Amino acid sequence: MRIIILLLVFMVSMQYVVAQQQCDYGIEILVGGEEFEQEDFKWRMKATKIEGIPTNITGTAKIENSDGKTIKSYKPWTSQPISKQKTSNEYTPNLKPGNYEISAEINVNCDDTNKDNNKDEKKIEIKGEAKETKSQNSKNNEVKDETTAENPNKKQIQTKSKTTQNTVTKPAKDEGADNIIQLKDKDNKNQIKPITSDTIKSTKNQEIVYISSNEKAKNLILVFLLTLSILLNIVLIWRR
Repeated sequence: MRIIILLLVFMVSMQYVVAQQQCDYGIEILVGGEEFEQEDFKWRMKATKIEGIPTNITGTAKIENSDGKTIKSYKPWTSQPISKQKTSNEYTPNLKPGNYEISAEINVNCDDTNKDNNKDEKKIEIKGEAKETKSQNSKNNEVKDETTAENPNKKQIQTKSKTTQNTVTKPAKDEGADNIIQLKDKDNKNQIKPITSDTIKSTKNQEIVYISSNEKAKNLILVFLLTLSILLNIVLIWRR
């Protein structure tokens, strides 16, 4: 009987001890808005006891860019005691212009009954040169669009100029054609000329010239022979 009573007392005391070890702590990221200038951004993190007993706490935090890359990491508390709340130092990470996400998390040594509030996240935007560059690019695009609207025939003019350049290079082909024509002309010169009445007359005249010269030669020979025969006769008569 005594053993049963002792067991009951032990179970009640254990439940009391477990109840005494239960707690609920939460973490909160403290920032003054969502958009900041590069030199104005600063933040803190605060851990608060909602219920339960004092305990030891460990806190971590990090800042990631839009690509999910960790830019900054923090560990403000490492197993430090907390009774009601604890606030970190003020951080000024001097981030470049862009979008970022801050995440913070705590771990406690007691039995935390609600772990949903052990994490906190905040999204922020750092304004600056990146945003100005985007706006400048958009302005430049608008100027280009306006220029295109004011000169709708610009592309046609460029096309015409390209066509003109292509036309200027065509004489190289014409030179080849001229060379072919010249070769044909030379071949035509080497070809036999057609026979005409003028050609026949010139040929006859050449033949007449040749004939007349032959006749003159024959006549001279006859005269020479005749003269020679006369001289021979004279010589013979003189000897007699």
